[in-house]
Amino acid sequence: MLQVRDQVKNYVPWNHMRQSQQFQMKKMYTSLLDQSEDMDWKGLIMGNQARPRAKIILWLACHGRLATKDRLVRFGMISDTKCEFCLENETLQHMFFECSETRSIWNEIMRWLHIENQEKGWMQVKNWSIKLYKSRNWRKDFYKIALAECIYAIWMKRNRRVYRKDTIDSDIVTPIIENIVNRAWASPKLGYLLM
Repeated sequence: MLQVRDQVKNYVPWNHMRQSQQFQMKKMYTSLLDQSEDMDWKGLIMGNQARPRAKIILWLACHGRLATKDRLVRFGMISDTKCEFCLENETLQHMFFECSETRSIWNEIMRWLHIENQEKGWMQVKNWSIKLYKSRNWRKDFYKIALAECIYAIWMKRNRRVYRKDTIDSDIVTPIIENIVNRAWASPKLGYLLM
């Protein structure tokens, strides 16, 4: 605050607070912060009742920072870009929405939520999710949990195949649904809907 005191003298919010004789530290602090770009997808992360590890993977996916094989090739870390499930090139788009094996997981979760899923790619799902988040429908909270938990489960299944050479196809849809229900049950906002 001492470093910006000279700027504050001519600062409009400061003058308004001084004239009204009602100083609010929070208001002053937020007005002094640089106004950074507002991330349209922040609502998918904020207030999401999914597990923290699932929200981190969702956050990385929203930033396009998951270490998919196409990214690792660009960094010169590997030379193989084949998807572990279908042998196509592994990209974020492919892994979650084009690969037949992982697409079926996503479709099962959407059917369980009774959501008609027409989206064919990551950007479409992200944009649709952002629109849904802005609605007042209680289903949006279940969907946010489902999105984070589904992306996390697919990512972990992929990692087990890549790093542990685990080719056993175990059911991951049931654990995803269990996580959604457990996280929603623990939420004061959603728990009453499950009673």
